[in-house]
Amino acid sequence: MTELTSDDVQRIIADEKLTATANWFGLTGRPQSSAWIDRDGDAWIVWETDERGGRFHDPVRFDSESEALDFFLRIARRYRASDSHAVRRIEGRE
Repeated sequence: MTELTSDDVQRIIADEKLTATANWFGLTGRPQSSAWIDRDGDAWIVWETDERGGRFHDPVRFDSESEALDFFLRIARRYRASDSHAVRRIEGRE
């Protein structure tokens, strides 16, 4: 198995249209029903939010960037699959 890199994941997010369900180091998608990833010191943290935008569980900590990225993508893909209308809103449009 090839280890994922940040560049790989950014490409996958764009190619698979995961922009609504993948929050990449801050609010970059929708706040609810989505995956989140961030850094905490030397560790990576990944969590997901419920339909109201609250954390669904405590963040999962990873020492490995590749493992964190894989977990993050699996969550984002799951939410995308369950929501065929997951699209990123462009500011100023409704």
